[in-house]
Amino acid sequence: MGNPTTELQQLTNKSIIELFSVELKADVHYTKVAKTNCTYTQSGTTITITLNSHGLTVGTILTLDFHTGGAADGIYTIQSKTTNTFTVTAIVSQTITGSNTVSFNVNSVSANPTVYLFHAGNNMKDSGDIIWQSNTYTRMPCKAEGFKYTGKGKLPRPTITFSNLLGTITAIIQLTNNATILPFTDLAGAKVTRRRTLARFLDEANFPSNVNPYKVGSVDPTAEMPQEIYFIDRKIIENRDIVQFELVSTFDLIGIGAPKKLVTREDFPGVGTFVNF
Repeated sequence: MGNPTTELQQLTNKSIIELFSVELKADVHYTKVAKTNCTYTQSGTTITITLNSHGLTVGTILTLDFHTGGAADGIYTIQSKTTNTFTVTAIVSQTITGSNTVSFNVNSVSANPTVYLFHAGNNMKDSGDIIWQSNTYTRMPCKAEGFKYTGKGKLPRPTITFSNLLGTITAIIQLTNNATILPFTDLAGAKVTRRRTLARFLDEANFPSNVNPYKVGSVDPTAEMPQEIYFIDRKIIENRDIVQFELVSTFDLIGIGAPKKLVTREDFPGVGTFVNF
C-alpha cells in the first residue's frame, strides 16, 4: 500500500495519482430523498444551486446531474451555504444564467454520506487529505489490483484493499448495514470509480504556498486517464488490519448474463442517443 506520509514527496510531474470514489446505491444502501426541483447559475467556477430549506451542510459530497445549462455532471463538494442556496466549485470556468435545472439524491438520514472519496497518500502542505478538482479525498492506505484487460476470457475482477487500523471501513460498513434497505449488504452493489491523473494536474491547495511545483506551463484541470468503473460484488476479508472487496464490471453483476445483459441510461447515459447515417 502507499505510504501516507511520503508518497507526494517522491513525485515527479509525470507521477500518476490514483484516486477512488465509492458511491452508495440509492434504494439499496440508503433511502433516497430525490431533489429534482432545483435551479442553478454559474459565475466563473462557482455554481450556486437554489433549493429552499435544503438542510445540507458544508463538506457534503453530492453526485449532481445537470439537465440544462451546460454544467458538467459529476461529484461535487458543498463549499458554502445559506438557508436556501449552496455552492460547489466547477472545474471549468464559465457563465451560466437563467433557470437551469439540476437534480441529485440525498440520504434520508441527513448525517449519513452517500459518497466516499479515498486516496492512498497525503498532500505536501500539511500532510492532510488530497484535494483534486475541489473535492477532498480522504487519506487512506489502499491498494487496487487486477484491473488489467487481456482481451480474452472473462472480464477482470479487481480487488481493492483498505487499511482498517482505525476501523474506518468497518464503521462505514456498519453504518450502511444498519441503514440499508436490503439487510447486510456489506456495500455490495456500491459503485467504485478508479480515477488517475498526473501530479501536475493536482489542485494548488495540496502544496506549500498554494503552488504546484510539478505544474509545467498551462495545464488542463480536467485532464485524467479514462475512468474505470466497477461495482462491489462481495466483501472478501474484514479484520482489524484490512478490509478487502472484490469488484465486478457492470456486465458481470450477479444475475446479469449474456446474451441478456441489461443496458440502462443510469449506467450508460449514451443509450438511445446513437444516430445511424
